[in-house]
Amino acid sequence: MTTNLVNWTQLLMSLQDAIGKTTFYPLMNKFLSEVAFLDEILVLEFIPSTNAQLIWQNTKTDGEQLDIYLTKAFVLDPFYTLGRERKGNGFFHLNDISAEHNKSYPNYFNQYLRLLKIKDEIGFLIQLPTNNAFVHIEMARFQTSEPFTKNELDVFNDLFPQVERLVIAHHKELHKQMSLDDFETSYVEDFHRLFGTETLTPREHDVSLLMLQGYSVKAIASQLSIGDETIKMHRKNIYAKLGLNSQPELLALFIELLVMIEPPVLRDPLVEYLNKRWVA
Repeated sequence: MTTNLVNWTQLLMSLQDAIGKTTFYPLMNKFLSEVAFLDEILVLEFIPSTNAQLIWQNTKTDGEQLDIYLTKAFVLDPFYTLGRERKGNGFFHLNDISAEHNKSYPNYFNQYLRLLKIKDEIGFLIQLPTNNAFVHIEMARFQTSEPFTKNELDVFNDLFPQVERLVIAHHKELHKQMSLDDFETSYVEDFHRLFGTETLTPREHDVSLLMLQGYSVKAIASQLSIGDETIKMHRKNIYAKLGLNSQPELLALFIELLVMIEPPVLRDPLVEYLNKRWVA
């Protein structure tokens, strides 16, 4: 396949812009396909003590066989062995690593590659800076295609530093986004958990949380296994302490304070609210 330098340049720029986005690996597929025809490309992430994670694929591989690989057969994959031992970081040809590095290869071939009719397989192994994880970009040709040529293998090998840089930047951005999502989730959960813990009695706190979920008096009484009149008394006390008159007002206050308060949330957010209210 004749590579188009203009296409490469444009795709490289697009890849840089796609870091951290869902378009990154589809664009990576287009970029690598400028080098050679690919029957299949899979992007796999391996994290210790977990199954293989399928990040992206360009074709719909047989579901059962792919599931076997992701949950079982990956441990026999020479690429996985190389990456797990932290030795693999670069571009590799399966023919060069199977016999030398993995005695289980014949079993792996019979259980997986033969069934998928894979004739030739190459790939990038990229060690990530977190969790001892690594990414394997697997590229294959099936029995109906010709093996990769030496020229194609040389070009892929030369591209590794660029591919490595882009993939690491992409996964760093994804990790950053996940950390922010986890932080936001934790912040909201802490706010909800601590809301009313210092300004209401334990039972009033229980009632207030159920009120915030929209439960009626009867439903709250059923949840807490106490009488309707007792719930009404707790509700009256909650309204009096917070200067409210209704359940919708309680929900509005919760949302108002959630928007206003700065994380981390370390104590009942109603304390500061009530202090300002009484001062005013």
